[in-house]
Amino acid sequence: MKNAPLKQRWNLLTVVLLSAAGKLCFAEPPNIIFMLADDLGYGDLTCYNPIIVDDDPLTPENEARISGDAPNNTPIVTPYINSLATDGARLTSFYSAAPMCSPSRRALLTARYPNRLGEWAEGYAAAPFGVEATKDPTIGMWLKAAGYSTACYGKWSIGETLGVSLPGAHGFDDWLIIDHNTGYFQHTNDNSDAHGQEMLFKTGGIRETSLRGQYLTDIFADKALEFIEAKKDVPFFLYLPWSVPHNPLQSPTGDPEMAYDDGPKGGTADGRAVYVEMVEYLDSRIGDILTRLDDLGLTEKTFIIFTSDNGGQTAGNNWPLSKAKQWLEEGGVRVPTLMKWPGTISTKVVIDQPSIMMDAAVTVLTAAEAMSNVPEGRTLDGVDLMPLLDNDNSIPNPIPNRNFGWRRRDWSKTNNGLRQESFRSGKWKLLRSYNNIDGDWVSDYTEKLFDLSEDLGESNNRATYENETLNELRRQFEDWRDDTVNLDAEFLIWNPDQLNLDVHQRVSYQWTVNPKGSKNIPNPSPTAKGFNLFDYAWDGMMEGRVFAKDNNAVLVSDPDVSDGVMSIEIQPNTQHAYPNLYREGYIDTTRFQIMKIRMRISGAAQSTLTNKALLRQSGWNGDDISFEADADGAWHEYAIDLTSSSAWEQWTSTGRIGLQFPHQDSNTITVEVDYIRLESRDGFLQLSLLKDEDNGFNLSYPSQVGRTYFLYHRESLTTGDWELVSSGKAGSGKRQSYTHNSVSAESGFYKLVEE
Repeated sequence: MKNAPLKQRWNLLTVVLLSAAGKLCFAEPPNIIFMLADDLGYGDLTCYNPIIVDDDPLTPENEARISGDAPNNTPIVTPYINSLATDGARLTSFYSAAPMCSPSRRALLTARYPNRLGEWAEGYAAAPFGVEATKDPTIGMWLKAAGYSTACYGKWSIGETLGVSLPGAHGFDDWLIIDHNTGYFQHTNDNSDAHGQEMLFKTGGIRETSLRGQYLTDIFADKALEFIEAKKDVPFFLYLPWSVPHNPLQSPTGDPEMAYDDGPKGGTADGRAVYVEMVEYLDSRIGDILTRLDDLGLTEKTFIIFTSDNGGQTAGNNWPLSKAKQWLEEGGVRVPTLMKWPGTISTKVVIDQPSIMMDAAVTVLTAAEAMSNVPEGRTLDGVDLMPLLDNDNSIPNPIPNRNFGWRRRDWSKTNNGLRQESFRSGKWKLLRSYNNIDGDWVSDYTEKLFDLSEDLGESNNRATYENETLNELRRQFEDWRDDTVNLDAEFLIWNPDQLNLDVHQRVSYQWTVNPKGSKNIPNPSPTAKGFNLFDYAWDGMMEGRVFAKDNNAVLVSDPDVSDGVMSIEIQPNTQHAYPNLYREGYIDTTRFQIMKIRMRISGAAQSTLTNKALLRQSGWNGDDISFEADADGAWHEYAIDLTSSSAWEQWTSTGRIGLQFPHQDSNTITVEVDYIRLESRDGFLQLSLLKDEDNGFNLSYPSQVGRTYFLYHRESLTTGDWELVSSGKAGSGKRQSYTHNSVSAESGFYKLVEE
């Protein structure tokens, strides 16, 4: 066993623990409440950082003080949160899977390292559709399948596409969420898609506009209390990812009219004072939840977990750890974690066993008897901690051979760089910090080695003295990275990072303020079945560029991008070159043969207008494909067989692909484009329609509220009559899922028409 490869050791560990955990017998699966604070420091709770007083008796005149750096060392009074430690277990070596919000939540909900989603998931930014439920299922789905009623109230932050990555797709029956941080009273932010609107969304993806001026903590706590009351007679899973105490620092007693970004800054006395108010108020609302459980006789039946998504922010107290949120030092990833389940988890237990966020997910699934719902062969990166917490406590403690890895990445449309990497094995921790020169992360780094058993503050670098240990951790880290970091994800960041570890050729993304914008084709993963050439739901600034306007400057409007759609107005009598959208660069034409365009044309005198799939294999030399688009003011999706163009088999790295807009002699028309996408012919059916258990199809599709839709089928992509196979009415929201039990065709192509 000692000489077994690292990956083999992990697998053996998981099998042993799960087998042992299988011996634990619960009278019945518990209700589960999982609370996630946002940027709470390791030293903020007095159950981790007790108040130290002078030797004199404690009197009102004595000044209490708490360990840590001023001004962040002012104590926080949290009796209800602390009661979870008194009545349950306190974990002192529990880690987040990342030092910041989004990747940490991806890890918790998928029960996997965020790195398995792709390098994009190691940073704040997300792939176009976030964590897609059909590709990366989550604990909400598995608990729902186990018979739990499910709800999520709080900060979601793993995706914002209805039917794909919002809570409903991930198994939550009821939800009220912000997807990114907002003001606590004014529920908006400075994201490009906010525009001063509420960024609070409820079940069905409906924007909630009636709660402005109410404090977010109250909104989420009140929903939680309603849910507990409504589900008191059935097993429930309540996920409460609180937004407290993330910025902006806004007191619950503040002015409800204050701007969404008002508030003092972290690292100041004023900022700390408000931070303390926010956490103490959160504690009072958690007290309301605990009291409601008592009143309903549910306390003994409820498993509660409280933790933080990452280390404390600049107003937080991370004593005795080094650094804070954003960093891979202990202060960025070691988080306070409390677990309570009366009668199953012993009281006043202190567990120093190294553990990580995915362990909490697996522990929940095991307690709920929901592990059988995890797809066969699906790797989960956590283990069940209940054997350490159980009253019987017959499983040896500690669990041996725990190894954890982290990577901290910064990426955007303009850059991609690793800031830090780290790895913990036993008591040892390897920390690798990359150098930054003029804003760019470079491959040179500083490497440190710490013995956490005696140096929690990471002040004594042992790299020079422990050469053998350093080399062993380097080797283990490389094994972990090879096993865990997905370099073949469907979505790849355009630019490789400074290490350039993967071998895929990427087209460098160029951001420019030139009116013609960026024209480079996005770089698909080698395993992708399709990718978006233009996706306005994700980035309107990048995609809202219309080319070839020089000859038609007065006749063609500037593009407008809102609500995920790009629109332009085109007056009559435009001249060559006609306005178009295009991207340029290399495409593997053996992999992609279908162009899908979703568009709407309004205001035309004719019932149809001629458009072109723009296909130029080299510069402007090529062979476009004309197609007739309905001009009836309804949304339509069009599929074009690109292999019918001679340009496709002659494609070069300077090729240009896109859409040429229609031109006509009367009426001003409005053309709206939702997306333009390339797909594999082999994957076209599967990507368009997902097979449903009832021999129908579940179709995830953008939709307008209340529109009637018609689903048509034909065997050939380009010839034959379209046969109507289903119709209905769209629900609310920007995207809607439809299930068509009457659809039985196993081959051919489909189109969706909305009116």
